[in-house]
Amino acid sequence: MEIFKIPSNIRILFVSDNFFIGAKGYYLFKYDFNKQKLSFFSKILDLKNTFVSKLPILKRLFRAEITHLYHFQNDNWFCIAKKGIFKLNKEANLFEKCCNIERGSRPMCLCQDKEGVIYYGEYFHNINRIPISIFKSTDNGKSWIVAYTFKGGEMGHIHSIQLDPYTNRLWLLTGDIGKECIIAYSEDGFGTIQFVYRGVQKYRTCNLLFYKDFIVFATDSQYEQNKIRKMDRKTSKITDLVCIQGTGIYGGKHGDLAYVSTTVEPSKVNKDKCSHLWISKNGIEWLEIAKFKKDFWNARLFQFGSIRFPNYENGTKNLPLFIDGRALKGIDGKSIMIKV
Repeated sequence: MEIFKIPSNIRILFVSDNFFIGAKGYYLFKYDFNKQKLSFFSKILDLKNTFVSKLPILKRLFRAEITHLYHFQNDNWFCIAKKGIFKLNKEANLFEKCCNIERGSRPMCLCQDKEGVIYYGEYFHNINRIPISIFKSTDNGKSWIVAYTFKGGEMGHIHSIQLDPYTNRLWLLTGDIGKECIIAYSEDGFGTIQFVYRGVQKYRTCNLLFYKDFIVFATDSQYEQNKIRKMDRKTSKITDLVCIQGTGIYGGKHGDLAYVSTTVEPSKVNKDKCSHLWISKNGIEWLEIAKFKKDFWNARLFQFGSIRFPNYENGTKNLPLFIDGRALKGIDGKSIMIKV
């Protein structure tokens, strides 16, 4: 693929073999790799946040942005934005809210299993440790019901739910303190949960990277040195692979390429002022290839500095690595392509 210039202020959210889809505020645009042409794709039906999202500093202050875009079974498109999950109405060419998020701003991700069921977990600043639920939709987003609920005091919030392509298990990651740090899975749509690890910061993570014989994850702790770790599928033994400079909230994998970034989330342990990009082509050996400095805006009000990644269509290979920056000098709200 030839190197091309990504249109200014477009955040790439989804990449396929022939195109990418990116956002500018609450508007989505599609770029055709072959035609080298950018065209309007759709927009989110949310007048208030559409207006706020047009102003970069207000967008950050009020968290008014599209964080994820998904292409699910039967050509259904979903995205996550402030206070909702939105589904593409193809006739109206609009993303319409199909699920209102009552607690917190948004879930951290969506996940669809092999049967087409869509899941998300509640994510909000749960100070009082009230019950936390996993929700599911069996009808492509038309309705949502509770799939599982953690009792009060058991859980802070849910980081992510991910489908394991090798076993079809649904993996569950939670946090943030003590017994709340969990790596678990379900084989029956969260009728039951099998806890693999629980109870300490070295099990606190937001993303799993799946390989045939092992699973890789980066820790997400403000209390301990963060690391990229490997979990053996047969023995469940954990091996440390490399130390990283901050919390490893964002990561992903497409083809043979895996990637993890650190977030500038200051603590007594995490003192680095840059978001660092780490990559691996086998899951074992990791190399840092880039870093970007946190901008001058207050982190609590205007977000921590992070390198983020788009979702890739299942089965894509040999595509470039796209990243975007949030609260980082030079790439805030923009995507760039990294040669690896």
